[in-house]
Amino acid sequence: MSLSAENTIKYIEDGVLQNKTQLENLVINFNPATASENSISSADAIFLQLACLVERPKKIMEIGTWVGTSAYALAQATIRRGYFDLEVPIYTCDDGPDNFYVVEGQESYTKRIIRHPETHSSEFLKNIDGGFDFVFVDGWLKDDDVEGIFEKCEDTFTFITHDYFRSQKIPNTSKSKLVFCKGHHDVQKMIEYGWEKGYETELYPPSPDWYHGGFHVHHFGGVNACCAMIKFEKVAGLRFKRHIYGKT
Repeated sequence: MSLSAENTIKYIEDGVLQNKTQLENLVINFNPATASENSISSADAIFLQLACLVERPKKIMEIGTWVGTSAYALAQATIRRGYFDLEVPIYTCDDGPDNFYVVEGQESYTKRIIRHPETHSSEFLKNIDGGFDFVFVDGWLKDDDVEGIFEKCEDTFTFITHDYFRSQKIPNTSKSKLVFCKGHHDVQKMIEYGWEKGYETELYPPSPDWYHGGFHVHHFGGVNACCAMIKFEKVAGLRFKRHIYGKT
């Protein structure tokens, strides 16, 4: 197994260990909006929630709303109660019609999910305010999207993209194989742009072995089938040539 996959395993195992009770409650109470074959899997939804518990974002951007499965997952993992209540806003866009599934009784979540249907990502990024520290993308990023994301994010932010792999049928056989997909494309574009602009990056990709069901955590279950995560931190005055995988 590659070092980069081991990096992701450590992040998942440490995160589950530190947040197991809260994660278990989230899994029990998770309402995935409505079933759709194009939505993220439960293992990927749990990874998003784990990342929210570990990274504790204050403002979330999502590109690719669809029916809202990932938006609900993010919303349910970012209500923090304490001396000061913090309810994290989630700004999400989709260039298709409004397919968001409003779940009865989930108003505490839906009121924080600020939807922009029929809005291309380029328009969305031009018109929203900045200050984001957590981004989830389920789509193919173009150069102007990447530039817009960096412009709207804090100097330190977490980026997660979906569909790092996809299954492709092998011609003239009944078999299929995994190939890189939009998530891998997005990772390359984001990291290359980040390097050009003086960001330190750390990549956490999935293993192809996790594609069906996620990475199995002992006494917990599957986490992360095909999401890749990058941590970005801007370092003034530094510019390095780095390898695409692992800690950079």
